[in-house]
Amino acid sequence: MSAPTLPDLTGFPGVALAQVDGVPVLLAPRDGNVSAGIVFRVGSAHETLATSGITHLVEHLALRGQVLSEAHLNGQTHADVTVFHVTGPAADAVAYLNDVCASLRDLPLDQAETEKEILRSEADGKNVGFTGQLRINRHGASGHGLVGYGERGLDRITTDEVRDWAATWFTRENAVAWITVDAVPDGLDLTLPAGRRMPAPAVTDVLQGTPAYLTGLRDGVAVDAVVPRGDAGTVATWVIREVLHRDLRQAADIATSVDAGHDLLNAEQARVSAVVQAAEGKQDAAAGGLADALSGLRFHVADDDLAAARAGALDEVAELAAASPADLLPSLAYRTVTGRHLEGPAQIRARVERVTADDVRAVAREIWANALWYGPAAMDWAGLVPALRWSPARAEGRAYPRIDAPDVSLVLAPDGVGLVAPDGAVTVRFADCVLLESVPDGARVLTGADGFRVVIEPTLYQGLTAEDVTAHVDPRVPEDLVVHHPARAPGDVPVAEPPRPEVGQQAGKPSVWGTIVRVAGLWVAGVLLLGGGQLAAESLFGTEIRLGFLPVLALGLASVALVRKRHGKGDR
Repeated sequence: MSAPTLPDLTGFPGVALAQVDGVPVLLAPRDGNVSAGIVFRVGSAHETLATSGITHLVEHLALRGQVLSEAHLNGQTHADVTVFHVTGPAADAVAYLNDVCASLRDLPLDQAETEKEILRSEADGKNVGFTGQLRINRHGASGHGLVGYGERGLDRITTDEVRDWAATWFTRENAVAWITVDAVPDGLDLTLPAGRRMPAPAVTDVLQGTPAYLTGLRDGVAVDAVVPRGDAGTVATWVIREVLHRDLRQAADIATSVDAGHDLLNAEQARVSAVVQAAEGKQDAAAGGLADALSGLRFHVADDDLAAARAGALDEVAELAAASPADLLPSLAYRTVTGRHLEGPAQIRARVERVTADDVRAVAREIWANALWYGPAAMDWAGLVPALRWSPARAEGRAYPRIDAPDVSLVLAPDGVGLVAPDGAVTVRFADCVLLESVPDGARVLTGADGFRVVIEPTLYQGLTAEDVTAHVDPRVPEDLVVHHPARAPGDVPVAEPPRPEVGQQAGKPSVWGTIVRVAGLWVAGVLLLGGGQLAAESLFGTEIRLGFLPVLALGLASVALVRKRHGKGDR
């Protein structure tokens, strides 16, 4: 297989390039301990939901046998790359890289279950936070959206899959190494399987319309947007930061902190994000302030804000120019393996200085048009639409009403499953299912590529049995998408109770309508009885008998007594 194009290091004097066993190696000397590392173009966003966690597992297994007493070593799995790095004596640095590559060639798969448990422990207590919610709602259950789900695939990944993943992604063509020495050290062995340079993770989009918003973020507001990649996006991010700091912190004391970020996603796209931490009691004002700032930049960029933003960006360029060649190696290795053109400080400075106010306004319009907001409350007032809460189409099939909420039904359709509620429906088609979670008692959770999930608990639906669920769902989902969870304790299986009637309609209590019928019957019977008795007495005694209001009074008292007997004081 052909090797990827080697980087052009013209803009970085002092950095040399070598190749060891087909792996590009960046070299630059420095005094003291040696730093070294190797970065691979594979991260969590390259996975699927069913294999989520597999890259992290490979990283852990590759470091399983590392014992270097005098070196600091570690590994990290990011969304787009996986990095192994070490700092210590030169001999330890070489030994570390050799051992990592040797482990990747032949992973200690007998330790896979132990490492899975370690990864689960690391994940306990972690909260995906607002970032996870934004990613799921924008990207769905794939690519960059996987950060919102955790490593759910760990419970189903097999050792064969781990071996194949390492052989496919941790290859010499998909790696770049670095070491802070002036020449390749003796004994360095970076032998890895042959492969190819992998592309960036897919940037999926499941939003049905933008700008859109989510609600429920209690202590502030966040927004992100996917925009065309370019220098204008970098400068626009600095402008946003300047405006938010001035308007929300200095001028109004609405926020306790503000930040804006710009992250490259691939050769064409970047993510711009902004986060405002609201001062106590000022959550709505923070949302309004951020919306005003971003909206205003579509039409006007102040000269002072542009100048300050450009100065901030150029300060970063100056730091780059001042850094030693050895300190630049990790960044250069990352940029090389992700396919970015390596530009020196002079080139970057010239591009930043060419960005105009018109360029920033154009980016602001892109941000506004593509934005997904996450705030404390609805933002219709800003011209935003709610992010999609329901699937576009309902599942059509046999419906099972929920026992404790009869207006909600589970639908088992020939092509999928769905939950139907009065306001809408959530549907997962079998063809779009990216993960099925299975429990022995018949419970199932299906996740679609668009991020929607249908949870099936047989005990919650009228007429539904575990056998119905397993027979309908399991044969229609491929086994390599299934996570088999252990059996639950009986107390963990949900039990539904029928909805309670309204007060006065509870089991064993008489209804108001029944009481009305009885009172009416009492009056009818009373009128007939008293009227008939009066006529009989007049005929017997031969005289007219006048009762006045006594019959009405008697019937009224009898009615009150009947109501009191049938209804307690609190029910009347």
